[in-house]
Amino acid sequence: MEEHRLLVFHEKELEIVLNKLNLTEKVEREELKCNVCGRIITKENLGAILRKNGEILIICDSIECIRKAGGG
Repeated sequence: MEEHRLLVFHEKELEIVLNKLNLTEKVEREELKCNVCGRIITKENLGAILRKNGEILIICDSIECIRKAGGG
């Protein structure tokens, strides 16, 4: 069985979470893409941060992408 870990946080904590994961600069430079659809991730459209098999996956705010990333 695959293990999924979803990091849940309030949008007010976004900066803290991005800093802890060393992703702030990548988001600001628009270097990250949704692991499901390939859309460029910004602070405004970041929907989920998921740890899957030790890898951090960034998911956009599309309900469909979040559902697919969560295995649903």
